[in-house]
Amino acid sequence: MYEIIKMSLIFTSNTQDDYKDLDSTGRQLNSRIGIENPADYHNHLTSPLEVKPNSQIAVQSVKISRNQIYEITDSTQMLYYHGEDLGTTKKLEDTTSRPTLISLPRGTYDRGEFATEIESQLNSACLPPAVFQNFKVNVSLVDNDFKGFQINASQHGTAFTDKNASLSTSISDISASIGSTPPSDNFTLSAGTFTRTGATGTILDGLCCGIGTDFPLAIGENACMTVDLRGASYSDGEGGFVNSSWAIGLTRPTLQTSTDSSRGKNHGNAPLNFIKQNSISPHYYDYVAIFDAEDGSSASGILKLYQGCQERDGEGALIPNSFKLHEIDYTGGTGQIAKSISNASINASGEYHNLRWSFDGDEVRLSLLKTGGGSELMLIDSQQNASTVRVFKPMTDFTSALYPKICLSQGSVEITHYDTYSVATTDYVYPSLTGADSTTLDGGTYNVGSSPYANYVSRTSLVKDKNVSGQQPSWAQRGLAFIFPPDSTCRDQLIPFDRASQELSTFVGVNASGGVAYKHTLILEDTTPPEHRDQEIGNYFSSMCDISRYIGFPDISVLDQSYGTVTHHNMITWESTDVPEFRVNSAFVRISNLNHRTYNSCKNSVSKMMYMIPRFTNDGKQFGDLFFEVSEKTYIDLNNTDSFNLNQLQIQIVDKNERVVDDLHGDTIIVFHIKQK
Repeated sequence: MYEIIKMSLIFTSNTQDDYKDLDSTGRQLNSRIGIENPADYHNHLTSPLEVKPNSQIAVQSVKISRNQIYEITDSTQMLYYHGEDLGTTKKLEDTTSRPTLISLPRGTYDRGEFATEIESQLNSACLPPAVFQNFKVNVSLVDNDFKGFQINASQHGTAFTDKNASLSTSISDISASIGSTPPSDNFTLSAGTFTRTGATGTILDGLCCGIGTDFPLAIGENACMTVDLRGASYSDGEGGFVNSSWAIGLTRPTLQTSTDSSRGKNHGNAPLNFIKQNSISPHYYDYVAIFDAEDGSSASGILKLYQGCQERDGEGALIPNSFKLHEIDYTGGTGQIAKSISNASINASGEYHNLRWSFDGDEVRLSLLKTGGGSELMLIDSQQNASTVRVFKPMTDFTSALYPKICLSQGSVEITHYDTYSVATTDYVYPSLTGADSTTLDGGTYNVGSSPYANYVSRTSLVKDKNVSGQQPSWAQRGLAFIFPPDSTCRDQLIPFDRASQELSTFVGVNASGGVAYKHTLILEDTTPPEHRDQEIGNYFSSMCDISRYIGFPDISVLDQSYGTVTHHNMITWESTDVPEFRVNSAFVRISNLNHRTYNSCKNSVSKMMYMIPRFTNDGKQFGDLFFEVSEKTYIDLNNTDSFNLNQLQIQIVDKNERVVDDLHGDTIIVFHIKQK
């Protein structure tokens, strides 16, 4: 028995009792999927309908429920910046920080998923330890109405832990067996005690040099490393002890991944283009104190201080091939001691038994402690002398995570205090090289770890023949080049060629809560100044940023702390100023199993689409339950010269490219009108 249709309304819906999984109270137990998908559903007719020849069909009305959905493309990005505000006076080269690119993966998100994804990308970014994984992003609701997002960024303050007893991981500098256990049979580092094993040697032989890779030291107020020097000695054969030589310093998370030894490049865990000097050290350090005891006599052995940096000429230009260890003078200047520390004053033979590296904001300081933990002798401290040739370079993104690096001629030294943010070795991960050739270091996988510098290395020629694991987006990468590399373009990183220069270095100290006095900033849109202004002042070079409307800050390019609430100096909370803009799909009703034909010029093909669902209802709604009554129906021929039996309808709501949309939920009801011409 057939129903004969000459003119009729057909009501369709995705919700069908025959397919519901209900409990005893009638409550639905499962979500609507499959043929109950609100954007792709089938209705089967138990009594087939006979459609008369030469009939037409039109959409009568549509009821849908639309989610608030984001559709993200590869270009949806923002920058996170923790540093000195540029404002209208500074350039990036006037600071020691660089922005970090936060890129949201392509995909479709509801508002909760979008908040989770932003938080995930911020927390997985390669950032300095002070702010690493310190982000929260939540949906902001008022009386259950969505108002936007709450974004929280914070830095560690005084939350330091002494981990000296846990320092047990070490890697060798020039051993071919990088990544093996143990990495070298010339030293051990266990529970904070670094010991030269096997034959004795010198600090220039390159054999006994290791890095403690478990925990970084970082920008802040209380970070420090104190080293007991008394074990760096050997018997004089007459019941006494003679000082041995040592080099104790700090290094960025470097890893030797290239055997290029031209001019000493990349030798001993060095950054790209570093040039070794065999007369000083075969190893790279960012900051190092070197005590060469020579023959052990009281007249020999002078403590010298160095930093790994580059020089600039009198015009301020970078001097090529100057990336090496340069000596920093700790004597003779205003506020400094008169003469160098020698054998008579250090180690087991003298009054100073401990060397202490300490941080104050972005400044690295060095001191000696007297016997028994007595008074402190400051060697490098901007408060006593801030001359650029008499203080260490400020910390940058590349040196924001520093690790102990020790070299000995014989004996041992003990790290007695190692105050760090990290509690577990997994908190902040040192880069590693696995699976490489044990002799040539070719191939293998470079595991980026957590730091900005290790992430930078993943894009350089140091790892050109290797797989890379853990790489994160890089703001600095522009094609094959890197813009504003911190080692050469950050404030006070280049030492003057003229050592008599009166130039002073500046540092950013700590705030009242023990964190470095930097500001949290999100860059949401392009900050390129107008053409009539200096193109670098106030410019974060953010042409790729386009996220402001998505997170509810439509009129803000630079979301600085003035737009948020600051808590205890170290935490900022931003609340969306406007309800974020969501994507509203272009949506079309399509019946895929009828013989009608339309044309989709976007696809350059014949289509089954019949009706475009408007973006807004008459009362201006875009989301939630939406109803559209078609005032002027457009009838489309079914191209049936004969009658046919209609026993099912396959209904889809698609976008302009005829892909089923994914922002609908709940009930969809579509009414069709069929009539005979």
